[in-house]
Amino acid sequence: MNIVIIGASHAGIALADNLRKDGYQDKITIIEKLNIIPVEKPPLSKKFLDDDFSEENIQLRKNNWFKLNSIELLLNKKVLEIDKDINSIKLETKETIHYDFLVIATGAKANFLPDNLVSVENQSTLRNIYDIKKIIKLLIGKKHITIVGGGYIGLELASSLKKGNYEVSVIEMSDRILERVASKQLSQFFTELHQDNGVNIFCNDKLQEVIAKDNKFYVKTKFNDFETDLVLVGIGVSPEIQLAQKIGIDCEKGILVDENYKTSCENIFSIGDCALNKNEYGIIIESIHHAQFSASRVSSFILGKPKPAFENPWFWSDQFNIKFQSVGIYKPNSITIHRQGKREGSHSWWSFINNELKCVEAVNDVQAFTIAKMIFERNIFISQEQIKNKSLNLKELIQ
Repeated sequence: MNIVIIGASHAGIALADNLRKDGYQDKITIIEKLNIIPVEKPPLSKKFLDDDFSEENIQLRKNNWFKLNSIELLLNKKVLEIDKDINSIKLETKETIHYDFLVIATGAKANFLPDNLVSVENQSTLRNIYDIKKIIKLLIGKKHITIVGGGYIGLELASSLKKGNYEVSVIEMSDRILERVASKQLSQFFTELHQDNGVNIFCNDKLQEVIAKDNKFYVKTKFNDFETDLVLVGIGVSPEIQLAQKIGIDCEKGILVDENYKTSCENIFSIGDCALNKNEYGIIIESIHHAQFSASRVSSFILGKPKPAFENPWFWSDQFNIKFQSVGIYKPNSITIHRQGKREGSHSWWSFINNELKCVEAVNDVQAFTIAKMIFERNIFISQEQIKNKSLNLKELIQ
């Protein structure tokens, strides 16, 4: 039997690891279009200016791990098409590989601004090690950096650059940074954090034009005009679903999967950032946790083991001196309650729809995050009144 994984992503590597640890002894083939051993994604935006940052230090697995686990890793190989009728895939090199189970773990690609605003060659996005190597080279001799997009990647880049003594401006067309994924209170916290550290934050400001001239960029927005040395773009990603679409697999924004991450095609699964588990999550989850969780579901299904219990997604971000952690999915129109943590500078925000806890966001508050995770895992009912009670010890919620 041969299990073929398209994409040496966090999800793809996690699946191969799970399969071997759970006793699968037959063939595993991982096909990766990049010509490098896969690396961890978080350090690319969080640590790329650190002295000890290197490609070798952030590899997901060392080369000998693949050999020791008898996993065939095919680098610099692009999959052209899937033939679901004969269970095979065709590579750009004209090679054909047979599969018994196929797992699409192709992840997502960075979005670019429209070419009429700024030419593609003048936009630097961040998705892989090649992107960050390019950015590091472009930073040489530069002083002012403009980041378009106030999501987590943009803010992590801003934090890293500011700590590297660059001048940084962030342009966000929405009313607030992190609007799609975070509470208003958390957005305000991060806005103040960045402004206090000297980052210029321009919200509700639409980019109108970027003109490249004399190794500079002249940026014109709805409300501002300024000069910058480099434009970085962090306006989200688009799941890589084209291979699935070509063979008629059901797709929406992502590849539609059931609770076992099976697609609408027999023996074909999808995991990680390209998979849309609509029944359980309702949206595409872009996180390391979801990559690992979706991989565990597929491994268990293929090997006939019990299905791992549902897990609410969790996420983290490091910015300046802040350790941010969240669990659950923030919903618009939530009622959000703030709690001061036990330690100085620690906070948590608990968001409810009606009286159902949907999300907990914690800043420098490991205790609140850990307890919130346990509340979700154990399906414990928590009321708004309990969280509003400032004298309540959070530990009482899980006893």
